[in-house]
Amino acid sequence: MGETSGAGTGDGGVASPRGAPPRRVVIEQHVEEDSVFGLPSLAPMQRKVALLTIAALTAVASLTVVSQAGAPNVKGKISGYEKLIPEVYSEAAKPEARRWTWREPSPSVASQFRVLSANPSRDICIAATNSANQEKKEFLMTVTGGRVFPTTIVVTPNTELSFKNFDPFKHRIYVTSATGQTLLQPDDLQPNAVRKWAAQGPGRYEVRDELFPSVRTFVVVDPQVVSVAYPGRDGAFGFALPAGDYVLKTFFNGREIGKQVNFAAKDRGVVELKEPLKLDEGTDSK
Repeated sequence: MGETSGAGTGDGGVASPRGAPPRRVVIEQHVEEDSVFGLPSLAPMQRKVALLTIAALTAVASLTVVSQAGAPNVKGKISGYEKLIPEVYSEAAKPEARRWTWREPSPSVASQFRVLSANPSRDICIAATNSANQEKKEFLMTVTGGRVFPTTIVVTPNTELSFKNFDPFKHRIYVTSATGQTLLQPDDLQPNAVRKWAAQGPGRYEVRDELFPSVRTFVVVDPQVVSVAYPGRDGAFGFALPAGDYVLKTFFNGREIGKQVNFAAKDRGVVELKEPLKLDEGTDSK
């Protein structure tokens, strides 16, 4: 999951039959060059999903989307994400989960690549916030491969989330509050169908699936979030923000991790954050 759709071509394109030129996927080119993952409104998201479909869903797990209008004027990096373990992995590892597997590790794969850890482009959400309450927005949540992407998202109250099923089989997603109350009842989500839901107030909510325990997505509601971004494979991220003072907050497993960072965006020029956001400092990765 989260691999570049151009794997195997060596030039960022999608693998093609021998003798045919590799097909370009614009969405992946943007990711590798800018590593910008800010989530836009629903209409632009639909265009990006269409591009992913062209790539035959080889990279659909990586939520590769474009930041708000304009080139990024704030750039930074994260570090320490290799030590973060998504809750879905920890849950599956428990004996009582009974998710047995008879697969053996391949001796040809180095041990460091067999360690489960967070995928920045889908699991780590960086939110730029300020002191003012923001308007509600719309986001498309991708249901595919027995997962919902991104796995953590930060939104404003009443922001509408549209869960679209790209799998060839149905799902039965539902949403619970931090206290366990079911806010969106389980119901069939057929292929290509959409279910919509919006959180009314601040808090931490979880998206699950009656048919697939691998679905665990967290929705954090913060009235002051201006924009969100997802780091690229190199840990780099960027924002296109209006001039002003902001606070960066990082979320994983639906919880804030690491230290908050204060910065000021400018009308002209690019603000480069000097220090990386260290996500393994003072946090519980599980």
